[in-house]
Amino acid sequence: MNKLRIRSVDILNNQSKQSDEYHLIVNYTCDCFKDGLYAYDTYNSQGRDDYFLIYVTDGIFNTEIDGTVFHLKKGSVVIYPPKYKYCYWGEPPSRYLSAHFTGAQVEKILTDLGFSLEPYVLESEFSPKIKDLFYRMIEQYMTKAPFLQYSLACLLEEILLTIAINREKSNGYRTFKQSIKYIHANYTEKIQIPFLAQMEGLSNSRYITLFTKEFGKTPSEYVLELRLGRARELLLTTNMSISQVGAASGYKDQYFFSKIFKSRMGMSPYSYRKQHK
Repeated sequence: MNKLRIRSVDILNNQSKQSDEYHLIVNYTCDCFKDGLYAYDTYNSQGRDDYFLIYVTDGIFNTEIDGTVFHLKKGSVVIYPPKYKYCYWGEPPSRYLSAHFTGAQVEKILTDLGFSLEPYVLESEFSPKIKDLFYRMIEQYMTKAPFLQYSLACLLEEILLTIAINREKSNGYRTFKQSIKYIHANYTEKIQIPFLAQMEGLSNSRYITLFTKEFGKTPSEYVLELRLGRARELLLTTNMSISQVGAASGYKDQYFFSKIFKSRMGMSPYSYRKQHK
């Protein structure tokens, strides 16, 4: 991304203000092409006050969120929250549909449908229905159709509902591939549930629920078992001190490590080594 020039979109951002006049308000919507020459910085000096929804319809859409770069294909969804700094850029030819939205009930609508109020990324199958709903919304916005704000709100709510329904339909086949891969590569470090949920395009609570259903344990328990498995391995195959084993397993505090180990294994790390080695 550092090879791309940064183009600010303050003009569009100035149209993107918070309001509670209606339960759901579409500030702006459009069909966009990206040539891959620019990375767009979508946080202006005043800060945007609304949500920003993107639906990828062609090519690869790239976005950087909290230092992590996502390369998203056709059918992917991104929702950026207000007052949040991010960049995005496309690999030509890339195309996406977008909407800036706000409203008195916007957070309730999003959470009721299972979306996180943090930056939200969902990789999904392409839906012609969502594309059609977007085009209807864009057409009404451009032609200033009668009862514009109400019709735009209805269309956007149907878009969000369709995304949520499609997500639920695919949950039976969810593999948690991205977050599981991340956990196994980083389980000795501090792992945040919101970051894992973001990888799978789920709210925090929905991620925990589906993960537990899939693996029979919560994400935190899954990480704990990996750490203890690593600790048992090191206790039996090395001469590392107890504190060194704890640190190498993700526990910097030896006392806390010993307490956790004993509560799960029924004996201290020292006793486990002595009994099994």
